[in-house]
Amino acid sequence: MNKKVSIAIAEDHPYFSKGVANTLELSKRYSITGFIEKAVDILSHIKLHQPEILILDINLSGENTLKLLPDIKKQNQLIKILILSMYLPNEVDYNLSAQYIDSYVLKNSGAEILSAALEHIIKGEKYIDPNAESIVNVTNDKFVNKIKLSSREIEILELLKKGFSNKVISEKLFISELTVKTHRKNIMQKMGVTNIVELIRNS
Repeated sequence: MNKKVSIAIAEDHPYFSKGVANTLELSKRYSITGFIEKAVDILSHIKLHQPEILILDINLSGENTLKLLPDIKKQNQLIKILILSMYLPNEVDYNLSAQYIDSYVLKNSGAEILSAALEHIIKGEKYIDPNAESIVNVTNDKFVNKIKLSSREIEILELLKKGFSNKVISEKLFISELTVKTHRKNIMQKMGVTNIVELIRNS
């Protein structure tokens, strides 16, 4: 009897993750090491259970898990990473993370595409959902917009949300008030808003 391929599922919607698990287990080829609902628990689960494949949602309770990819690969160089997301690759700067990703599948593509992706990466081949390459989408999703921000812009955004003025932010970050204003303008453009009230509401 062939050894089953172990898979961890990082997804913050339990019904969806269990549906994926049930589908995979029907094939008798895969075993599920567990479900991960928070980004902070991913590395500990991998260290403890050593799954061969990680099925990973990009947005775990508002956290961008793409930032964890280098750490995941550093902890386990052999692990295969399959992104299963509602977002298109071009919406989340896929190219910046492509070196760590073995497969990218859209959530609405169905079990057949997911199975094909798993077959490819088990063989050591990369696989991109054909639907992800053919769909053109323009979105104003706040999670996607936030991904576009630089680390400095995120820092300034968090201070703006706390009600700090440009002057106070400049003092806290040791930058000029003009620089803060420039960052603020760029943040609003990237987040698709026109004023500070909308910015705070949509971030």
